[in-house]
Amino acid sequence: MTQLTQTYGVIQFGNADALTKVELTLSQLDVNKVRIKLISSSVNPIDAKTRQGLGFVAKEKAQDQFMPLGYDAFGIIEQVGESESDLTVGQHVIGMVGFAHSPGCYSTYLDVCPSELIVVNAQETAEIAGLCLAGLTALQALRLFEDVNSKPIFITAPTGGVGHLAIQIAKTLGLDVIALTTRPAHPLLKSLNVKVLGYDDFYKQQHDAALLDLVGGERGLNLLNYITRENMIVTVPTLSKDLICAKANELGQNATGVVVNAVHEDLKWLYSVYKSGKINVHQDESFSLENVSDAHHYMENNNYCGKIIITA
Repeated sequence: MTQLTQTYGVIQFGNADALTKVELTLSQLDVNKVRIKLISSSVNPIDAKTRQGLGFVAKEKAQDQFMPLGYDAFGIIEQVGESESDLTVGQHVIGMVGFAHSPGCYSTYLDVCPSELIVVNAQETAEIAGLCLAGLTALQALRLFEDVNSKPIFITAPTGGVGHLAIQIAKTLGLDVIALTTRPAHPLLKSLNVKVLGYDDFYKQQHDAALLDLVGGERGLNLLNYITRENMIVTVPTLSKDLICAKANELGQNATGVVVNAVHEDLKWLYSVYKSGKINVHQDESFSLENVSDAHHYMENNNYCGKIIITA
């Protein structure tokens, strides 16, 4: 029997209204994949950048070709390929799927490589999708600070998707973190019980500290002027990575960019600490799949905090 999936993405790059629904026919399931029915996904900055035609993923889109979007998946396994034995029909799973060159989680159904998924409790709710890309990015970035010798680490954009998870993961890893923010009185930061510093106070002196840059651009470049030599700088935004690293190196800092990887064991670790209550995914707003353009508009208003969830 023919099975259809409704998928959202772009044919022409543009603003949030450029998001388009396409109804696709699912082909026969590959023996090495599983088919999941999506319960939820989430919006990540890379989705918006790709939609606008920015970044390395957008460069691969052929003119007038439909490109689906979305990397976070929470769903139920509906069908299992013949060669896959570890996963079974009916299990609930999460994963960062298709990163970076095969997005498609803004969908009702999706065929997935089992290595991209982990099994979760059936009782999990929609916001669990927000743990995947953002959580993996935060964890893998923070692991680059293993040799900071107990120096504090400033984390920018601490109320964002990656940022609010990075604060919690850092504390779980025993790191000394300070939230560097334009909104120091934000209730999310209060709930995270983290040290907070506003930019005006940050700019008053030099800091012998590391920096996890989740902002990039001109602000990211300016922050480097207030970090002393030989400290570690990890920058996440890809569009400004080369500029940030070049300037940091000129200032005698140790800088690197980071691109997230779908490491199975990392996602299992994240879920284990999530289940233990040590980290929490803060859901700001939830939008239905058919209103995914509204979710993108909401993100680009820059007033959101935590994660924006898409429910299928």
